Amino acid sequence: MSGTVVILGGGIAGLTAALHLHAGGHTVTVIEQAANIGGRLCHAPPPILLEAHTATWSLLHSLGKEAITRRLRHTPLEFLQSTGARIQFLHLPLPSPLNTLLGTTVFQGLSMRDRWHLLSFLERTWEQDPPLPNDLDLRVADEWLASIGQSESARRGVWNCLARLLLGAALPQVSAGLFMRTLRRCFLTGARATKLIVPSLGIDSFLLAPLKAQLDTAGVTFKLNTTATQLHFDRDRVVGVELADRTRLIADWYIAALPRRQVTPLLPERVVTHYAYFQQLSRLSESPLVIVRLHLDHPAEQTQLVLLERRTFHWMIRHPDRELHEQASVVWAIAVEAPDLLAQTNEAIVRLTLDDMSAAFPTASTPRLITADVIRQPQACLTPKPGTQQCRPLPISPFLNFFVAGDWTDTGWPANLESAILSGQRCAEAIPA
Repeated sequence: MSGTVVILGGGIAGLTAALHLHAGGHTVTVIEQAANIGGRLCHAPPPILLEAHTATWSLLHSLGKEAITRRLRHTPLEFLQSTGARIQFLHLPLPSPLNTLLGTTVFQGLSMRDRWHLLSFLERTWEQDPPLPNDLDLRVADEWLASIGQSESARRGVWNCLARLLLGAALPQVSAGLFMRTLRRCFLTGARATKLIVPSLGIDSFLLAPLKAQLDTAGVTFKLNTTATQLHFDRDRVVGVELADRTRLIADWYIAALPRRQVTPLLPERVVTHYAYFQQLSRLSESPLVIVRLHLDHPAEQTQLVLLERRTFHWMIRHPDRELHEQASVVWAIAVEAPDLLAQTNEAIVRLTLDDMSAAFPTASTPRLITADVIRQPQACLTPKPGTQQCRPLPISPFLNFFVAGDWTDTGWPANLESAILSGQRCAEAIPA
């Protein structure tokens, strides 16, 4: 029983839902308040793809992009520690658990003592003796790692860097449960899961442009520069969405694929106050993100991903320029939870970026800077603090024909690209074909 669907939000969650819904025979309209689709992804660095990101790979396969990424080489994961030491986490093409055991054994980022404690914990975890504590979602990752024998230097130099990369926050702000689940999925479930790929194409040409082209071909309707102001309810259903120009759209199904803070203003006060599903959204919070893109007149042979300890930026990506000039390269610098950086001038931020870049990617001569872009996102990343998991909503709301999508919803993943794509997919699956 195909019908009509209105999707509020043209980010990757809404676009994924639109793709699946059209395949199921639905007529889909996407409302986006910006002039272009893509949301924050329009200014995002290349995605960090792991084999564990099954929803992302499924989407790439449907767009014909999987063959391209399969030809790309594995991107090494490097740690630049505060001492200046550079350490690489090795991808070992061995069956689980051998790849994890040997990878941990040879990883020089951890001391012998830390490695022994980690291997002992992993062995107990695999044997479920004892099982993982039930309260990990309410505990802080830093405290929990200390309880299983990880030293302060290991937590600061390795685990904190991974927490920022995978969850978008430092260990003292991260839920131990989400950190452990993400770590297990990404690095502890077999050789394929640990293979990491960073495409050298921008995310617009790599993902958004082909997705928009496929949706246009499918006949999905886009209403750009259009703002939804109110959802109207009658008993257990949504009966329409009002736009800023006072017109009303009516459909069989509605999906709010919006940032968390934009959902509640669309709802009548009686709905927010009556349903805990919507009340709990106020308990969620976001942290800032600063992204810098440098275009350099200096070639790069391969893509590199470096995690930095005690620097202004928390990780950096350098890749060859595949789109403009083959003798140039692009460097992306990302800082999470850096509110002080937001207030600095573009010139100051670029200087800090160049300083960190020289440490992450040392060269014999100083590369010439062609262009630099600074992107500030004051409310970008869902803060994965303890207790957050219980407040992240499932896609199915208390209303029969209303669903919620976004990386911040409850997908089992941190608020990342995989979570956004998976949320859109699950909303589409919940609507009968």
